[in-house]
Amino acid sequence: MYEPTDFADTIFRQRYALNHEESWEQACERVAKHISSAENGNRDKWSNRFKEVMVTNRFIPGGRIWYGSGRLKGQLLNCFVVPADDSREGWGKTVSDMLVISGTGGGVGINFSPIRPRGTPIRGTGGQATGAVSLMEVINQTGEVIKAGGGRRTALMQCLRYDHADIMEFLSKKFNRCELTEENVSQLIMETYPNLPKEALDNILERYNEDVESVIQTLVKYQLDQRLKNANVSVLVDNEFFDKIKNDEDIVFEWNNKEVNRIPAKEVWDIIVYNSWESGEPGILNQGLANEMNNIWYYKKLISTNPCGEIWLEPYGCCDLGAINLVSHINPETNEIDWDMLADSVTVGVRFLDDVLDVNIYPLPEIEKNCQNVRRIGLGIMGLGHCLIKMGYRYDNTEGRKMVEKIMNYIKKRAYEASTYIAAEKGPFPVFDTEKFLESGFCKTLTKGIRAKIREYGIRNCALLTIAPTGTTSIVAGTSSGIEPVFSPGYKRRYYADVEDSNERQIEEEVVIDPLFQKLYEEGYDLSAFVSAHEISVEDHLRMQIIVQKHIDNAVSKTINLPQDYPVEKYGNLLLKYAPMCKGNTVYRSGSRGNEPLVPLSVEDALTHLESQGILIGSAMSDCMGGICEV
Repeated sequence: MYEPTDFADTIFRQRYALNHEESWEQACERVAKHISSAENGNRDKWSNRFKEVMVTNRFIPGGRIWYGSGRLKGQLLNCFVVPADDSREGWGKTVSDMLVISGTGGGVGINFSPIRPRGTPIRGTGGQATGAVSLMEVINQTGEVIKAGGGRRTALMQCLRYDHADIMEFLSKKFNRCELTEENVSQLIMETYPNLPKEALDNILERYNEDVESVIQTLVKYQLDQRLKNANVSVLVDNEFFDKIKNDEDIVFEWNNKEVNRIPAKEVWDIIVYNSWESGEPGILNQGLANEMNNIWYYKKLISTNPCGEIWLEPYGCCDLGAINLVSHINPETNEIDWDMLADSVTVGVRFLDDVLDVNIYPLPEIEKNCQNVRRIGLGIMGLGHCLIKMGYRYDNTEGRKMVEKIMNYIKKRAYEASTYIAAEKGPFPVFDTEKFLESGFCKTLTKGIRAKIREYGIRNCALLTIAPTGTTSIVAGTSSGIEPVFSPGYKRRYYADVEDSNERQIEEEVVIDPLFQKLYEEGYDLSAFVSAHEISVEDHLRMQIIVQKHIDNAVSKTINLPQDYPVEKYGNLLLKYAPMCKGNTVYRSGSRGNEPLVPLSVEDALTHLESQGILIGSAMSDCMGGICEV
């Protein structure tokens, strides 16, 4: 049985345990019993199988499943997508849906592209539309009210198509440093610090006059936090957009078949690239590619992702997440994958997540209806970075990528095979259409054998595979997150701590050493394969994402790490080369969001700390844009 390290156990008890006394084994049993209640005829059998793969750290459910299982109103699904309709009633419904979902702890993705652009006439009232961004602000403020009322931070994905007439306003709302003038700098400071004495304000403004860039840098960070601050923002693109950039064409903005405006595509692209380089946002979501590969293209289009971007969803779609821990599938004698064990874990994991859909308490009837109709699940992996190191492969070379492709292709086959067997037993998902399903872009990548099984039995789930960040769940599992490389051999964790006998708080730090790094060091292994996220080239990050995406029917959440001094032009060129092959892209440039809670250590510094006392052993996640997976 797996036993979490002290650090992992602390995180587990704080975030997911039913109470602070619940052990790892007890939690596994609680979750297994709850989820297996969907199995009418073989409940005990599947309860034992579910517990087996969890207690041995082979399969790790999503955080909401850990937390919600066995609770009276336990919500088991992470995130949802709701539509935004262009009407007063539609606006009200979107806000209402977001409120209800956030109240259950779920994140919300919203595509605002159907909302008419700012300034277009409103028939019947003679007025003018306030545009898509104004609705985003309403949603953002609603999230702020929820947080202020004592709820958890609202996780949002707010996205807009590149050919929506409000796209420039959307891009500037969160990032445009040109909006800062001496006048609005003064206003911004007073809004930020309402109790700031006039003398202090005057001193800041004087510094502004002497060093504009210094003050702007500070306030840009504030802007990033304040404008649409409860949301991740992303631009929806398609490969037509990339063609327009390459061919130096204009984007034509239309509403009701009338041209509203036009802007060179390269101009829009340059702003997207610069803002993402500057602050990590906007993300780029390739909606065109997602729908080309959409298994249920004949039923509903995919309109947005969840806040972290790992699953493209139709209106009222949901995230049902769990991950295979690859490290637990390495044979300790050969340091190779135990393929039979991996096949078993995938088979059990698919059934587990399918059962989640039947025991979950849904926040909205529209979500329950859609999720039952399509039965979308998101089985992913964690520990890829650790897995490659243990097997002696570098994350950033050809041999490592070949092994990853072999693993992902195997998981794809076994997952689809498992879903066909469940379909033979329980029936396919209700809107399944054999011939149309097999015509999808992704299904065309399946082997003849798997396609034959789908044709014979149907398939239980419209989509099965994803790559989620697995932030805190991978820490609990003692391994690296998702498909990310190892964050670093160790890191300094910065956090706020209360000062004794005072109302003040101070920043403290502790050193955390990666558990695999410690083990390899103690056992005298060669550490040459231990390459961290910040040592891997941007291109190699992108290459890995593309290889994994080939075998994933949902999407991939991965962070492309940039050094602080990485040239923005070089980044833009690489992104233009690789983004058309990815369903989504997220970048994080070191230091772009101010002080960082996790400071990576070099191998030398990690070794020094290993020889000292007072360290913790635990994994770290790479920088996550979603906001839900907080460390």
